[in-house]
Amino acid sequence: MALKFKIAKRKLYVGKRKGQTVFYAIQEEHPRTTWEQVEGRITRTTGITRADLRAAVIALYDIVEEELSAGRAVDLADLGSFKAIATGKMMDTFEAVDATSIAHQVVRFFPKKKMRLIAKNLSLEVLKEEHKPRPKKKAKPSKPAPSSPEQGEGGSAIGI
Repeated sequence: MALKFKIAKRKLYVGKRKGQTVFYAIQEEHPRTTWEQVEGRITRTTGITRADLRAAVIALYDIVEEELSAGRAVDLADLGSFKAIATGKMMDTFEAVDATSIAHQVVRFFPKKKMRLIAKNLSLEVLKEEHKPRPKKKAKPSKPAPSSPEQGEGGSAIGI
């Protein structure tokens, strides 16, 4: 199976192509393999029970969490490694750099070479269709709408 792309367009507002409409390939959403499907395949191919597999995955998570919390990277054989990474803010002086100037902490997965080669060997397919983005979700209001004096306390009417 190939990675599938559709064609999107965008008007450029800066640069030497300002005002020009450009077209580019945008990847369609991946079909997903669920955890239940992965679990079924592993239990069928290895003969271990579902309960043993779940226990092993929970234990692996606990170990990765503990090691990352201790500042260590965790190597997972042919898959790759998990590492906790943080980036420091740009400060004006040498003295200003301290633990509070470190921001953006994330956990990253770094695949091994064999895993990276999988991506390089994927087949790609551009469908000659226009990409239609999914509608954006409406933002939830951060505060409830104030109730009107007629409703009194705990009113259930929705303000429009």
